[in-house]
Amino acid sequence: MKLGGFGFIADYQKMRSAGYDYAELDMPEIEELSDAEFDKLCKKVEKAQFPVLCGARVLPIATSLFFVDDFNPEQLEKYLKKSCRRAGILGIKKVIFGNGKARSLSKTEDINKEPVFVDFLRMLSDIAGINGQELILEPLGPKYSNYINTIPEAVELIEKVNMPNLFTMADLRHVISSGEPFSNLSKYSGYIHHIHIDYPLSYPERLYPCPDDDFDYAAFLELVKKSGYDDTLTVEADVPVSWKLARSNLNKVLRGIM
Repeated sequence: MKLGGFGFIADYQKMRSAGYDYAELDMPEIEELSDAEFDKLCKKVEKAQFPVLCGARVLPIATSLFFVDDFNPEQLEKYLKKSCRRAGILGIKKVIFGNGKARSLSKTEDINKEPVFVDFLRMLSDIAGINGQELILEPLGPKYSNYINTIPEAVELIEKVNMPNLFTMADLRHVISSGEPFSNLSKYSGYIHHIHIDYPLSYPERLYPCPDDDFDYAAFLELVKKSGYDDTLTVEADVPVSWKLARSNLNKVLRGIM
């Protein structure tokens, strides 16, 4: 299993120095770089030989978008083509689509607009596929969104979209807050292509796992292994004051599990 750190471009070298296998970076930050800044980032990644395998967030939007009356997927096509193209050049293989507020329903009957959202996911999956990427639909807990909260709900939507590069993931925080059984990790293992962990009981803070936490990480991580999962696992927490201290505490949590 590959262990990744989550952060921004300014954190890239710190993640590398802390001993992670890869970085998960914010896609909107990469998209908004000038051509010269993006070229500089690409050269930095090539020189460091520290891969950026995952791109987070996809869209810089934190208001209702997909389930409003006038939404048209083509509104985002130009942005997504640029974002995924740059991500592909950088080496990103997994595009993670969370954007909980953007996909939330304002009222119950908004679910009737789901076919338009399905069309959007087909378009985004196609764009990601052209750039050699998987699209990862992230289930989010009820504090973050009221639509697609669990792995089974994500799988149901994936089957409606019917694109070969569309998958889901398991985020410990959201699995806990949605009341999902850990057994879903095995039940839907063929659909799960990414994992997130952090200390899941804080909110809105996302803290790094520590050995003194009042949470049993082993119960989750051992089921991840038992499911046969052997791919990317990112610590998606707030940027730590000390990357090395956070990594040291994480090592203590993972010892004997991974």
